[in-house]
Order: sequence, then C-alpha cells, then structure tokens
Amino acid sequence: MKQLLLIFIMILLVAGVDLYAGHLNDSNHDTITVTVEGEVEQPGSYELPLYASLSDLLQQCGTGSDADLSVLNPQMILKDHDMIVIPSILQDEKRISINTADADTLCQLDGIGPATAQKIIDYRNEHGLFQSLEELMNVKGIGQSRFEKIRDRICL
Repeated sequence: MKQLLLIFIMILLVAGVDLYAGHLNDSNHDTITVTVEGEVEQPGSYELPLYASLSDLLQQCGTGSDADLSVLNPQMILKDHDMIVIPSILQDEKRISINTADADTLCQLDGIGPATAQKIIDYRNEHGLFQSLEELMNVKGIGQSRFEKIRDRICL
C-alpha cells in the first residue's frame, strides 16, 4: 500500500512540474515594443508582432513629408526595445549609397580613401548588401568616429 501511495505522489509531482513548465512556455511574448522618433507623423512607442519589419512600423506611425527613407531598409526585422529614428532629407547634399556606389564615389566621403572604399566593396561582395547603415562599422578601418563623420552623407 505504501508503494502505491508513493507512486501516486510521484505521479502528481511529475504532473505538477509538467504543468509548471507549460506555464513558463505560455509566458513567451508574441509582441515587441519599438520606439520611433524623427520624421514621423506619430512618434512614440508601438507594440508590434514578433518579426515585424520597419515597413510594418512605418505603416502604423506614418512618415513625415521630409522623411528620408533612402537610408533605411524597409525589410529590416525589428527587435524588442529597438529605437528607430527616421531622418530628414538633406537639402544641400546628395547621399551616397553604400550598397551600390563604386570606389570613386565612396572616396567622396570624408575619411574614405581608395583602400577603405575597396574594403567596403569587398565586404559588400562577401556578405551581401548592407541591411543597416551601422553595419558599415563591420568593415575593417571604419570605427565609430569615422562612421559618425559620414553617417549623414550615406544611405542604403
């Protein structure tokens, strides 16, 4: 009789652990929260489904008339707590695409010489098109300070 009682208690304990583990799995979130600022009609925080893209966010917040979307990848997948800043169009200067520019065009950027321009092209050929401007810092020789100098002059 004691053996049956022990087996019954063990079954209840195992079932209880399984129920608790299932409860933990139910706590996974199916949404993310993303904040958007800059040239948008309604800046603020938005709750979006997992794997939402920048395009999904822009549909909800609306873009301003001076929004420069050429520097952004609309298919970029957003992550929880991302902060997106939609820049304004520069009236004075034309932006250079880091995804399509040749070496001579890239050399027009401050601090980018022929060797660094070639590294950008080599990186692009090896890894595919840049998905964000910040990815440019993965190119050897382009650190945070150099990136900040050219950030306003480049686009995807």
